[in-house]
Amino acid sequence: MITPTLSQAYARALPAAPATTARERTPDAASLHAATGPMRILHLSALYPPYIVGGAERSVEHLAEELVAAGHTVAAACIAREPEPKTVRGGVTVYRMAHHNDFWLEDWPKASRFGRAWAKLKQQWNFAIAAEFGRVLDDFKPDIVNTHSLLDVSTLVWREAAKRGIPIVHTVCEYDLICGNAAMFKNGKPCERWHLGCKVVNAGKQITNRSVDAVVSVGTEILKTHVNHGLFTHLTPDRRRVIFYSCTVPEGDPEARRTIDRTDTPMTFGYLGRINTEKGVGTLIDAFKRIGPGNWRCLVAGHAMDDSIERFKEQAEGLPIEFVGWAKPADFLSAIDVLVVPSFWAEPSPRTIYEAYTMGVPVIGAASGGIPELIGEDNTDWLFTPGDDADLAARLSAVIARGRGDLPDERSFQHVIQESTSERVAEKYIDLYAELVAERRAARS
Repeated sequence: MITPTLSQAYARALPAAPATTARERTPDAASLHAATGPMRILHLSALYPPYIVGGAERSVEHLAEELVAAGHTVAAACIAREPEPKTVRGGVTVYRMAHHNDFWLEDWPKASRFGRAWAKLKQQWNFAIAAEFGRVLDDFKPDIVNTHSLLDVSTLVWREAAKRGIPIVHTVCEYDLICGNAAMFKNGKPCERWHLGCKVVNAGKQITNRSVDAVVSVGTEILKTHVNHGLFTHLTPDRRRVIFYSCTVPEGDPEARRTIDRTDTPMTFGYLGRINTEKGVGTLIDAFKRIGPGNWRCLVAGHAMDDSIERFKEQAEGLPIEFVGWAKPADFLSAIDVLVVPSFWAEPSPRTIYEAYTMGVPVIGAASGGIPELIGEDNTDWLFTPGDDADLAARLSAVIARGRGDLPDERSFQHVIQESTSERVAEKYIDLYAELVAERRAARS
């Protein structure tokens, strides 16, 4: 039974140290920064804005531009449907390389099952993209390389950096190193074992990952999953770190949101993201079916990659659930009282939670992947069993019964907000980069 009164601490503080300013950094970190000076930092991600599929691309851009603001020289490499000339975006030099795969990543749904499997198998040994990245390395001459999502990018790129003596940081933000579809979700449910096909198409990564000098993860659980699958086991615990996504909500104003008059508006729940089964949209609708029409409504923002949105609309018929299409996060989060993140798959660290907290919006989330780490693993009033619509309905009903006056705001979410500012995230990465660069320089001298 859920108690009718909210805990004063909406979510438990993480065991991480509080944010520090540059003046408060440890003497070791300060001396490392002084020794390394401004660095040349090269990021590599499958995509880079303005081409965006998910949150990973935006996170890389936020980090890269914050590193520029901190005085470093920064570049970002990515693959593209067609290669493009080197450009500068937000102070970041951008290299858009030919992908050298059988087909472009957005065209995967059009390929046959055999075609997709064969392409995945071949990607491990895509020497052409490795050579292309080698040319980027020779042109930019970075002090350090930070790879991110390598969906459709061969991990042979790590060897290109390693053979040039450049230290490598890899940021784990999805399951592309161990899963063929990068989600560990198959046949409508999370994978409970490592399938043979995924082992085969990712076998080479068990070898190439040893070129990585440090790994950063956006969440603790996804890092554990990778280590449990044999990746990054050569690294000491100090070289396996958790750093949250950086998050900003353009034009977002939590104080202005608090002043909105909602007197004549029913309790408004919201969903923001891709509309599909693994994101738990069906579970959300079934939970509201259990509650039935009343003094509430739900806004569903986002697009489906296929025609499944019609199925969900049919499922929601007769309920005050509105599919609003794409929405600007600041506007959408200002319009709702509570965000629901019902992910059925083990979502590593949903950006929508960061955005909601920044705007002062509480979140009900599925206890899957990295969601409990953000909401608080013991904060059961705001967590439910993934895929369990009855459990979610109980959480929703409790919030409706409490009313708006008892909802927490951004002052309750500082444990996440402080650790996900662009400045704090960049600071943590710079500390790690400086350690690795200093070590590499010392080894050469």
